Amino acid sequence: VVTVYELLEEMLDNGFPLATESNILKEMIRPPTILRTMVNTLTGTSNFEERLPSGQLSTIPWRRSGVKYTNNEAYFDVIEEIDAIVLVWDIGRLNPQKLPNLRGSLSLQAGAPKPEDNPSINIALKIQQLAISGLKVNRLDMYGEKYKPFKGVKYVTKAGKFQVRT
Repeated sequence: VVTVYELLEEMLDNGFPLATESNILKEMIRPPTILRTMVNTLTGTSNFEERLPSGQLSTIPWRRSGVKYTNNEAYFDVIEEIDAIVLVWDIGRLNPQKLPNLRGSLSLQAGAPKPEDNPSINIALKIQQLAISGLKVNRLDMYGEKYKPFKGVKYVTKAGKFQVRT
């Protein structure tokens, strides 16, 4: 029971995994044997190692400390896969008289269920190397259907144009 507690104590640090490599744990907490149990009972010591193993600070944690190998070789099969859609929009300096436009459309797949009357659409924009706390949207134009005013909209024209409150 004590060995299990000591293992859990070393493996978890405030609920987060810390030392999980079996060779490191064997160096920190010596596996119990009948002889070691009797010696621990007579001397009052425990299975817990008094010093930290040098292998814990090693760059190769799965090797036990003090073991010598004739070759330092490791073979790995590295498989990388990436699925990405990257949109790079370089606008250079912004001209205040002619601000850039970002246009898009929302379409449903054939057979997809019809969304609720006022679905939420989240748009995330990231502008690198710009030291501002947020992105100010001066105007949001929506075309194609008659839209009802919703929270955040200042007014709606007959053409279906909205202006976002700023």
